[in-house]
Amino acid sequence: MMENRLDFYKRFPEKNVLTVVIGLLIFLYISSMAEADRTGFTDVDNDYWAAEEINWADENGILNGYDDGSFRPSADMTEAQFVTMLVRYFNMDTAELDDMQHWSQPSYIALSNHSLRMPGLREDAVKNRAVTREVIGRTLAHSQGQGAGLEQAVAWMFEQDLTTGRQEGDTQTERYDVNGKLTRAQAAVFFKRLHDSGFSVWKANSMLDMTRTGSNQYTKAVRSLYEEAGIRLYAQESNGFATANQEYYHLFQAYQGEQREFVVSRTSEDNFVLAANVADTLGAPHNADELLNAIMNADDTGEEQQLGTTEIIPHSSDIFILWDEKN
Repeated sequence: MMENRLDFYKRFPEKNVLTVVIGLLIFLYISSMAEADRTGFTDVDNDYWAAEEINWADENGILNGYDDGSFRPSADMTEAQFVTMLVRYFNMDTAELDDMQHWSQPSYIALSNHSLRMPGLREDAVKNRAVTREVIGRTLAHSQGQGAGLEQAVAWMFEQDLTTGRQEGDTQTERYDVNGKLTRAQAAVFFKRLHDSGFSVWKANSMLDMTRTGSNQYTKAVRSLYEEAGIRLYAQESNGFATANQEYYHLFQAYQGEQREFVVSRTSEDNFVLAANVADTLGAPHNADELLNAIMNADDTGEEQQLGTTEIIPHSSDIFILWDEKN
């Protein structure tokens, strides 16, 4: 009759201890190997493309993770988060938070005191929107006393190797993707490059006001369409405009030359109807009905649509409408 396991361990206690020790060592080894494959965040492995920059940003208190231990590297960075990073990176003093304020308002005020008024300074809806690469490029150039016009800022970013661009295009501005958004991982990379290039001192020597006010030829052309929908429109310099409405978020950019880029949030059919009418009014080479049909197809299928030379490209949360005015 086979003896039970308890009797066996009583007769050979040293084997029992040895088994436990070996099991514990194996467990610790496996755990340490798993830990070695990760950064301090549960969702960022050491071989992640931006792991070094994310660790650097975290260790220097510039961009931290979430309470659940994650970093969420692929999440879009909001303007409020970017503003907070700027203030931390350049070690600016901030006032105490008023209970009635947005959590990032002290950082906005700190930047305003250092000659930079960010778009969301007076509007919480803008604070909570994903920051665009245009705003980032102009901000970083301004921080070093450089010209902060769109083309000037982008040229400086390329010159300093802070960007290599991320899409094809005939000009640096197009390659930079000014209307594109920035993930949290990409933000960490930008600031690490800024640090490695020796740009660690704030050098802005004049006021840059990016609060969304005023008008230009494009806002004048379409303002009535937005007013009819109850949506406030903001000019962006002389060559674009934006809204701060969550459902009807639109961002238009007229590049040097003839190319036009119109970004529309993927939210509702009513939003797409408005966008089609706006694009038609702005000179897209197709009527509103044709544009609406293509936008709806892009949203439904998740696939790029082509109307002649007009491209309608769906992204995760937006649809990009690209056309050449000369067509």
